[in-house]
Amino acid sequence: MYRSIGQAARDALPTAITSSRASVYPKYFGLKEPSFSIAPDPHYLFLSEQHKEALAHLLYGAGESGGFVLLTGEVGTGKTTVCRAFLEQLPEGVEVALILNPAVTANELLLNLCDEFRIPVPEGERSVKALVDRLNVYLLEAHGKGRRPVLIIDEAQSLRPKVLEQVRLLTNLETSKHKLLQIFLIGQPELRRLLERDALRQINQRVTARFHLRPFTREETGDYIRHRVAVAGVDRPLFTAAAIRRIYTCSGGVPRLVNILCDRALLGACVTRSSQVTPAIVKRAAREVQGESIEKPPRPVVRTGFAAAAAFVLAMIAGWLGYAWVSDDAAALLADLLPGERSLSAGGPGPESTPSPEGGEGSGQEAVSQSPESLLVASDGAADATPPDPGGVAASGEAAPGGDAPLDGAPVDVLPQIDPARFDPDAIAETLERIAMPESDALRLLLLRWGVEVNDLPAGDPCARVASFGLRCERGQGDLEELRLFDRPALLRVRDAGGAPRFLVLSSIDGPSGTLALPGGNESAPLDRLESVWTGDHILVWQPPPTGSALIGPGTSGESVRWLRELLAKVPGSGLPASDSTYYDTELTRSVRAFQASRGLVTDGIAGPRTLIQLHNAVDLPGVPRLVRTSDVSESASTEPTEP
Repeated sequence: MYRSIGQAARDALPTAITSSRASVYPKYFGLKEPSFSIAPDPHYLFLSEQHKEALAHLLYGAGESGGFVLLTGEVGTGKTTVCRAFLEQLPEGVEVALILNPAVTANELLLNLCDEFRIPVPEGERSVKALVDRLNVYLLEAHGKGRRPVLIIDEAQSLRPKVLEQVRLLTNLETSKHKLLQIFLIGQPELRRLLERDALRQINQRVTARFHLRPFTREETGDYIRHRVAVAGVDRPLFTAAAIRRIYTCSGGVPRLVNILCDRALLGACVTRSSQVTPAIVKRAAREVQGESIEKPPRPVVRTGFAAAAAFVLAMIAGWLGYAWVSDDAAALLADLLPGERSLSAGGPGPESTPSPEGGEGSGQEAVSQSPESLLVASDGAADATPPDPGGVAASGEAAPGGDAPLDGAPVDVLPQIDPARFDPDAIAETLERIAMPESDALRLLLLRWGVEVNDLPAGDPCARVASFGLRCERGQGDLEELRLFDRPALLRVRDAGGAPRFLVLSSIDGPSGTLALPGGNESAPLDRLESVWTGDHILVWQPPPTGSALIGPGTSGESVRWLRELLAKVPGSGLPASDSTYYDTELTRSVRAFQASRGLVTDGIAGPRTLIQLHNAVDLPGVPRLVRTSDVSESASTEPTEP
């Protein structure tokens, strides 16, 4: 008969002991205290590579003047941990106002801000204007003293649109050269979608740095578990390698869920007198933490011959591994994973490779499409299942990534031409209805240029799925010259009549014409007419370093820095000597700044997405699709005046 861990604890141990979990497994395993509390104890601080990058974003943002820094992540991924780490190592001269409850009115927010900055507010002067005036005086005085005030708003997705607008207006407090207030918005993914609304586009355009925290990879999950056990005073492994794999599968790598699961599993190992946590204990703990669903019907058993064969194969594997039984869910899972049964879809698991930080990124981060709470109970064998090839399947007629041929292989001069008259006011609505599409559909077509075919993408934030293919999205605002500079196929947001955002897929540029990728094939259109319907907002897809790092700068170390050195050394005229150093030293900072200056970028010495894209272009990294055709580049080069 099945007994829960809690029942076993009550039956096996005295009441005085079971009344407090803190008295149970720590003493049994020799821990100083429960090592997997969900309280943000700084003593147990563990920063993965992506958490370090998120912290670097905040530290960098604190030194900037004006604008917004955006840090987002799913529930339990460590946003508060990063925020606390930032507060513990504030740069000199930074003053912080921390707002933890943003579900307030604009007036209440300003009052809270005054309280945080210790600005006295008389009882009769609490109107919005009076409060803003007092804030302005305080900020001017702080600026004169060389201080940098920073406003941090946690759970910012709860801000009302009108309050967000008031927050934006605070960035208008400025001198002739400097913004007086830096603002950090920290929240769940809904915050990103909130800022994408047309009514809030002024805020979205002022975001100077963005970072999205993703769950741990499997390797990071193991490092995290071992770290917390070691901090609690035990240097022997309390979790088997298979148990850690099962914990990762059940939690999806979400740190908070890892803590809850490990805490319950250690209690289970204690009451069963086990020296280590095993996969069976983890499975039992996950079932108890998640609970049994009373609404979701059981998954029907597939009776096809293929499923039977899958079950047989899985049974053989299980027998080889020493398992005595195989669940129907596991057989169904194998049927889902075997090639030839379905195309790669957004709901499938992402690739698992090197640890990484904004999906985590990149090639090293698993995409978790389910909610964190739904991941605690997983099918047996899922931890060891081989994920599908993240590269996807090249679409029929797709040129090799980085090639100059259009998607259907036809030369530009024989592509169907969109009549320029179709962009006139009386016809534009009908034209956009045909050539513009939702972001998720447009991004699917854009991914074909990277050799990735995917059946569907989540409508809410399709870019979140791109990380599972070892790619990233970079949102920006600019013109065609900027797109030519970064030389990547792009999504162009078009003006709409108040509906959901719609995009054009600009696959390539050839002289005065641009090639649009459409579901039915490619078509050519005049660039000047495309510009007339383009808002300037665009989305680029780019390839991060092998480590997945999207931001490499002072304070960074490891393989990301080594990779950056190697790439910079290949840039003609860089003058950077070959080195295996993994430290971001002064010499590397100078080289990055010199390269940024040569490319017309902000010379901050930090290799972010825009700098990394330009580095790829400078060394002509293979396998990268380009926006501007070779012929177009050659013609442009030939028209430039030569030096006498």
